[in-house]
Amino acid sequence: MSKDPTRWLEWLAALVGAWAATGVVLLLAPNLSRLLGDRGLVATERLMGMVLTAIASKMVLGGVAEFFGI
Repeated sequence: MSKDPTRWLEWLAALVGAWAATGVVLLLAPNLSRLLGDRGLVATERLMGMVLTAIASKMVLGGVAEFFGI
């Protein structure tokens, strides 16, 4: 937001949207758990773990590249 302070409304809308999506998922968690079952939950956990690992790797490699000026 500090790079373009004129877009604060867009940032606010994105933040509220993320909060709303998180709230809906949390409210529907028992239903999703029943719908997915044990195997579906394990698969979802593994998939989210891989996504998180990919994001972390990208951030670390970006930091290393910036540090060395690559």
